[in-house]
Amino acid sequence: MRIASSPAVRITAGVLVAVSLGAVGYRIVHRRKPDLPEALLERADKVSWLNSWIAAAPLYHQAELQFTQEHRPSKALYARVSQMPAHSESTTTLPSQIATLRHDLSLPEARDSETRLRVLTILGMLEVNYDSGMARDTWAQVETLAMRQHHFLLASRAIGEQGIAAFLLGDIATAKKDVVKAWTVAKVADPAAQVRYASVYGTGLVELHKYKEALGPLNEAIRVATKTRGVAYPSIAITAKIEALSGLGKNKEALALAATEMQKVSAYHLTEHLYELYQTRADVYEQMGNWPQTISDLTASASYANQLLYWRGLTQVDGSLASAYLHQDALQPALAAINEAIDANRKIPDELYFAPKNLAIKAEIMARMGNVKASNDLYGKSADLLDGLLSKVPTPMVERQLLSDLSTVYAGYFVSLTEQGRMADAFRAIERARGRVEAQTLTHHETIAPSEPDAEEIRLTKLNVQLLDTDDPKARTNTLAAIYAAEQQLPGGAASAIDTPPKPVPLAELQRAMQPSELLVEYVLADPNSYALAIARDTVHRYTLPPKSILEREAAQYRSELVEQKTDLPLAQRLFDGLLGGIPEFKEKQAVIVVPDSKLHLLPFSALVDSGQYILNSHLMTVAPSGTVLDMLRHRTTSMTREDLPYLGIAAWTSKPPSMTLIADIRRAISGPERQQLIALPESRNEVETIAADFPKPSTVLLGNHATETDFKRLPLSRFNVIHLALHGYANSEFPDRSALVFAPENPPVNDGLLQVREIRRLPLNASLVTLSACDTGIGPVGEEGVANIVNAFIEAGAQSVVSTLWEVEDQATAQLMIDFYRQLGTGAGKAEALRRAQLDMLHSGAPPYYWAGFELVGEPSGSLFKKPAREILFRSGR
Repeated sequence: MRIASSPAVRITAGVLVAVSLGAVGYRIVHRRKPDLPEALLERADKVSWLNSWIAAAPLYHQAELQFTQEHRPSKALYARVSQMPAHSESTTTLPSQIATLRHDLSLPEARDSETRLRVLTILGMLEVNYDSGMARDTWAQVETLAMRQHHFLLASRAIGEQGIAAFLLGDIATAKKDVVKAWTVAKVADPAAQVRYASVYGTGLVELHKYKEALGPLNEAIRVATKTRGVAYPSIAITAKIEALSGLGKNKEALALAATEMQKVSAYHLTEHLYELYQTRADVYEQMGNWPQTISDLTASASYANQLLYWRGLTQVDGSLASAYLHQDALQPALAAINEAIDANRKIPDELYFAPKNLAIKAEIMARMGNVKASNDLYGKSADLLDGLLSKVPTPMVERQLLSDLSTVYAGYFVSLTEQGRMADAFRAIERARGRVEAQTLTHHETIAPSEPDAEEIRLTKLNVQLLDTDDPKARTNTLAAIYAAEQQLPGGAASAIDTPPKPVPLAELQRAMQPSELLVEYVLADPNSYALAIARDTVHRYTLPPKSILEREAAQYRSELVEQKTDLPLAQRLFDGLLGGIPEFKEKQAVIVVPDSKLHLLPFSALVDSGQYILNSHLMTVAPSGTVLDMLRHRTTSMTREDLPYLGIAAWTSKPPSMTLIADIRRAISGPERQQLIALPESRNEVETIAADFPKPSTVLLGNHATETDFKRLPLSRFNVIHLALHGYANSEFPDRSALVFAPENPPVNDGLLQVREIRRLPLNASLVTLSACDTGIGPVGEEGVANIVNAFIEAGAQSVVSTLWEVEDQATAQLMIDFYRQLGTGAGKAEALRRAQLDMLHSGAPPYYWAGFELVGEPSGSLFKKPAREILFRSGR
C-alpha cells in the first residue's frame, strides 16, 4: 500500500532534505574508521550511487567478508547482492541472477528494511533488462519502501525506472510522465540519475526518429557524466548518439564513435554493451547499404544476446537480422532468425514494441515462400497488436511517429492482399494507418468550451514571449531549453484518452459516396516497388510504381526548383509518368483526390506535366489525409449545424512593425520561422476586406493591432462558416507542435502571438472552409501515416476544407489569387473548382508555378459556400 500523500510533493520535500543533509545515495555518510565494514559499505554505496558498480564491487566484497565473520547476515546479504550489477553481464545468466535475488527476499536476513530495499533495487535493475512487467512491479515496491524510509532520491529513481518499464510495455504516456518527473528531480541533486534519465529520454527520441532533438538530452548525459567525478561512463547515451548521428546522415562520425566505444567496453568484457554496439554499428552499415557487414554485426550481436539469455535484445536484433537476410533474398536464414526473435518475445509476453514488426517480417517471409494463408494470419495479428500499442500514446505527434516507425506492418499487409486480388481488404489494411490521427479526432470530435490556461500553459507563454523579446544568444539558448522542458510537462490532450482505434470506411461505402467524375488515388511508397490504389465509383485497381527512393528524390528536386521560381518540364513529366501516367482511370476522370504517402505530401500534383501541359489545365487536383477522413468529412457536411456567422477575416501585418518590437524579433528565433524579418503584408488588409464585402452580413474582420491571438480566441469560433487568416506562418519540422500562425503583438502579452499546432487542435471549429493565406502552412514532418502540419490540425479541430500553401508565398500575388478564389466561390463554384479557376487565371497570365502551384485544398473538395451565386467581387487589389 502506497502512502496516501502525493508522491511528487513528498519527493520534492525529500530532495530538499537530502540536499541539506548531504545525502549520498540513500545512506547518510558518517565518519568511521576506514577499515570497519560499515565504512567500507558507505564508501561502496557512495561509488555505486554514481552507477560505478564495477568500481564499487571490491569494496562490497571486503564488507561482505567482514560482516560474515562478525555474524551479521543482513549486512552481509546487503553487500553480496550489491556486487551483482558489476558481474551481471559477464558471469551467470540474467534468469539465474533474478532467481537468486527472489530467493534472497525470502531469507530471514532480508527482513531488515535497508537490506530488503537493496535487494529489491538490484532486482529491479536486472529485471528491466529481462522483463519489463516484472521490473515495473519491483520498482513500485522500491518506491513505496524508499518513501517509507525517507530515501527520497531513491524513490525518485524508482519512479523513473517505472517510466522506462512503461515505455518498453508500450505505455508511452506513462513513460513520459514518470521519466520527466525523475529527470527533473535528478537535475537538482542527483547527477548520476540525470545521466541515466537524459540517456533514456534521448534513446526514446531516437526510437521515434527524432534524431536532432535526441542529441540534446544525449549530449546532456555525456556532459554531466564527464564533469561529475566518479559517474559511470554513459554507454546508453553513447550508443543512442551513434544511432542519432547515423539517422542524421553522419555515418562517418557514427562509425568512429562506435569504434572508440568498442575498445573501452571490450577491456571490461561487458557482453551486454558489446551486444548493443554491434547492433548499433549494424544499423549504420545498413544505412550505408553495406549488407554483408550488417549481417555480420547483427549475427555477433545476436550471439551475445543469446549468451546473456537477453530476451528483449534477441527479439530486437533477430528481427533486424531477418530483415537483412530478406534484403539478400536468403529466405531460410531469414525464417530461422525471425523464429528465434518471436520465441524470445514469448519469454517476455508483456513487451509489445517489437512484436508487430517481427510478425510482419515473418508474414513477408511466408508470402515469399508461397504460404499465403500463414502470411495473412500473421499480418492480421501484427496489425491488431499495433492498434493496441497505438492506443496508449500520449499525443498525436507520438502516434504519427510510431506509425511511421512501424509502417511496414500496414504497408506489407496491403501489398500482400492486393497481390491476392483482395482489394477491399487491402484498402482497409492501409486505411488503418492513413489519416489515423485525423480520423480518430473526428470520430470523437466535440465542441470544447473555452477555458483558462493552466499553470504550465501560462509558463510556456511567458517563455515564448521571453524568447521573442531577446537577441542575446546565451539567453536564447537557455530559454529554448526551458521551453523544451515546459513542453514535456504539458498534458497529452484528448487524444491520449482515446483507446478505440478509428474504424476504416468500407471500400464499397466510400465508392457509393463518390461522384462519377471522381478518382481517389492512394499511394504506398516502398522499395523495390511503390504502389497506387486507384478507386473510382465502380472500379478499384492497384498499379505498380517506381521505387520509393526514386519518387522521393525526384519529388523533392522538383519542389525545390519550383520554390526557386524555375520550371522543369522534363522532370515534371517524369513524375507524372511515375505517379499518374500508368493509371488509365486518370484519363477518364476529371476530379482527382490524392492520398499522399511520405514526401509526396509536399509535392504540388497540379504542377505535374502531361504532354507539355500542366495537369491543372485538365484536372481538378485535391488532397485528403485518407479515404476514411474524406468520407467522414462528407458525412459531417450533411449533419453540421451552426448559428452561421458567414465570415471571419484576420490580417495582422497591415503595416510595417517597429524594428524592435516583440514580434519583429521572431525571425531570429532558433526554433522560429525561417529567420527572415516579419515584414508588413500591405495587401493582406485589402484581401480580407475585399473578400468580406461579398459575404452576407455580419462579417467579422480583425486588422492590424486588433488582430491578436487573444482577440481571435475570444470570438465564437464554432459559429463561423468561413475563416480566412492572412498572416505570417512558419513550419518547424523538428518540433512540429511549434509550427504556428503569427498574430499581432500584445501589450501586455496575455498570449504570445503564436497560434501553435498544439493550440489549433483544441479550437472549437465548425467551418466549411478555413483559408490559410500564409507561408509554409502545408509543410511538416512526413511519413507513411501522414503529415504533421497546421492544415491537419485545423482538420482535427473541425474544419471541413482547408486551403493552404506548400512554400513561402509572395504577398501581392497571394492577395490577387485569394480574391480571385473567393470571386469564383461567389459565382457558385465548388471550393476546389474555385481554387483551380483562380490558379488557371494566374497560369494563363504567364506566371510560373511558384506563384500558383503551392496552393492546395485539403479535405472535402466539393460543395459551394453559397446556395445562390453571389454578386461578383470587384477587384480592388491593384491587379
